[in-house]
Amino acid sequence: MEFSRDFWKSEEKLHLDETKAFFRAVSGGVLKRSSLFLTLINPVKMYKIVQNFKSIGERTPRNNLNGEGLIMGGLMVFKEGGEIVYSHREKEWGDCAPIEEVLEAAKAANKTHRELKERSV
Repeated sequence: MEFSRDFWKSEEKLHLDETKAFFRAVSGGVLKRSSLFLTLINPVKMYKIVQNFKSIGERTPRNNLNGEGLIMGGLMVFKEGGEIVYSHREKEWGDCAPIEEVLEAAKAANKTHRELKERSV
């Protein structure tokens, strides 16, 4: 996989969610799709999407538009054991979670993980 070879520099394995269970979980149990037609006729929405993709392009010069394209996604940060400490649901294409919030959630999840490890020693 190109992504794991070029970007995922961890020993941890990636999971390919062929059933799109994650997308359903982010969207409350349903596979949320964006309407291409409604997006194209709404100039405000179209402007936001163009701005989102410009921003993504600036931060990630090696991106592509491969994939399904209309399914709305998001991001979740979990504590060890599966508790969700942060969730961001995509509102329109390219709507990324604020990185500061993601980093804070990851730090909080990691702090909890460290504390549990220290207690078990």
